[in-house]
Amino acid sequence: MLLLFVACSSPGSSSSGAPSPAAPKLDAPVGASAGALPLTPVADIAQPTAIVAPARGPGGLYVVEQEGRIWRLDPETSAAPTLFLDIRKRVRSGGELGLLGLAFAPRYPDDPRILVNYTSDDGGLHTRIAAFQVAADGATANAASESTVLRFDQPYANHNSGSLAVGPDGMLYIGVGDGGSGGDPGNHGQDRGDWLGSILRVDVATAPYTVPPDNPFVNTPGAAPEIWAYGVRNPWGMHFDGATLWFADVGQNKWEEVNRGVAGGNYGWKVMEGNHCYKASSCNSTAMVAPVAEYSHAEGQSVTGGVVYRGPSVPAIDGRYVYADFASGVFWAVATEGGAPVRLADTELMPSTFGVDRGGRLYVGDYRGRIWRVGE
Repeated sequence: MLLLFVACSSPGSSSSGAPSPAAPKLDAPVGASAGALPLTPVADIAQPTAIVAPARGPGGLYVVEQEGRIWRLDPETSAAPTLFLDIRKRVRSGGELGLLGLAFAPRYPDDPRILVNYTSDDGGLHTRIAAFQVAADGATANAASESTVLRFDQPYANHNSGSLAVGPDGMLYIGVGDGGSGGDPGNHGQDRGDWLGSILRVDVATAPYTVPPDNPFVNTPGAAPEIWAYGVRNPWGMHFDGATLWFADVGQNKWEEVNRGVAGGNYGWKVMEGNHCYKASSCNSTAMVAPVAEYSHAEGQSVTGGVVYRGPSVPAIDGRYVYADFASGVFWAVATEGGAPVRLADTELMPSTFGVDRGGRLYVGDYRGRIWRVGE
């Protein structure tokens, strides 16, 4: 049984148990014509933290394992996953630490690099965004080719986020948690002077990176120019639907939230937790970006950010943002324009990550060690 840091955890808190023995079923939302949304087993991979498919070049799915490996798999066949990258000796994993994010370079495969996000205690606990060269056939990345894009210290061992996403603008977006402990003791979420508690946006076309001149705080005195948005606690899972960035933010004691990205947006933490004042009986949230959806800890304790589904096989969730709770196993979907979320299913999974392949098919990682495809 996985032990959770209740109310402040993301996937990854101790060793996991056995994978689910049989494929569960997701109930269809009310009004859907389909009787059920099946989950089809694809591969067994321990403690998945990201599922990514490159937009171009060699195909397949690439699954990040928290301990420090990345696996390549072909969901069209029953072939076993193949090892793509192994950096376990560099990664400090366990709890909320580990290899947490993956993105392919914006011009991949012309620029044959991957970007990863991992925690290390080499010279003190820190997060490192690093680049690795990929072989021409896309089968492996060269562990000896590592180059650092950026690095920053972590004051505590939790709230490391780890999410990476490349936008249609060709920029790399980096989710950065508030630095950990509980209640953001350093007030990093509302401090634009450091990277913690923010979503960063950088241009990685020139090593190690440059700051895009249209970043919202480039000309703001005292602000870190890499910051694209701030006021987040522990963004877990980032996904672009066209030009729109979607991300979930893990809550503290009461509320989990789903957000639509806005350049320069203040997402409220630690003044707000979801739509609610965090500690004070009243607070001024007029200048803050409200979540698209939220749920209380009566329904779950750690949101796992998902994707907007535009795939071929599950019309009941077409055009909706699908997400889940790591602790309770509940799945929801919310329309991209907002409105009340639909509760899709209660499952026994520990959903730790979502991803889509080039055909738009949706995948979910169960932290206990299995990758599932949503739909047949």
